Amino acid sequence: MSKPLHWGILGTGRIARKFAGQLGGASRGKLASVGSRGVESAEEFGQQYGALTFGDYDAVLADPQVDAVYISLPNALHHRWTLRALNKGKHVLCEKPIAGNTAEAEEMFDTARRRGRLLVEAFMYRFHPAIGRLIETVRGGAIGDVKLIRSHFTFNRLEPADVRFQPRLAGGSMMDVGCYCINLSRALAGGEPTAVHAAAHLHPSGVDDYAAGTLDFDGRTLAAFTCGMTVEANRTTYVGGSDGYIEIDCPWFCDDTFTLVTGQGDTRHTVRAEATAGLYAMEADGMAAAVHEGVDVPVTEADSLGNMRVLDQLRQQVGVPF
Repeated sequence: MSKPLHWGILGTGRIARKFAGQLGGASRGKLASVGSRGVESAEEFGQQYGALTFGDYDAVLADPQVDAVYISLPNALHHRWTLRALNKGKHVLCEKPIAGNTAEAEEMFDTARRRGRLLVEAFMYRFHPAIGRLIETVRGGAIGDVKLIRSHFTFNRLEPADVRFQPRLAGGSMMDVGCYCINLSRALAGGEPTAVHAAAHLHPSGVDDYAAGTLDFDGRTLAAFTCGMTVEANRTTYVGGSDGYIEIDCPWFCDDTFTLVTGQGDTRHTVRAEATAGLYAMEADGMAAAVHEGVDVPVTEADSLGNMRVLDQLRQQVGVPF
């Protein structure tokens, strides 16, 4: 059997539980330990998912069993705990967005290089084979020149006390879910935008709770996105080209398929690339392959830094602090 990665998890929230719950389905991932600010939370988590438990994060980083750390903490804590993990010799899978701003992200990747460790931003959807196939199909010219991209990611299920509503923790809809739309648009366009624009509704807490934006890729491709934490809406992404278009229903939680439409819309073809495991399990296996065999990960340093630069510009335009 290929060599696995032994994981430590920082945080016991909803996303940490998704990662831990799917790790058992990974072929190259084992859960070693978990750390929380509270002992009781860590113990409950450890009992449920089978992990050694600690009432603080540093103890996880000191655990000799841990090869890699999954950081699922609030956005403003990504920088601090990624640096601590890297300096303890751990590889790091850090939840999106990679940091609170571009300067933090640059320091994180610089530290990873100095320490000889892998740092990857946890856009789990990018590890789905159908998303890889989607990007290849678009870049391969199946719909001709890519002209328009429309993506959406919204939800409405948070309590006002949630960390996503706290400016000091780098909350907001663009940071939480708009970052997905930006990431996919950039991947489909195959480059970085030359101009970006945003409008947002500001929550009483000071963060953007819903927003809309555009990305202009040198006048060649235009991308539009909407995102929100207090609104329900369709999550379908459309990619329009000179010779056809593609639609994919909620790429963020892909159902293994997307639809390729060519001609004058009279030819519809379902493209399928089935997942081998859960999204978080495939993410963990991708990390193991990168660490042990040097296999490329779908979310590179350049990709993460490019996404963060766009997020910084958009937040500055709408007056959200970062």
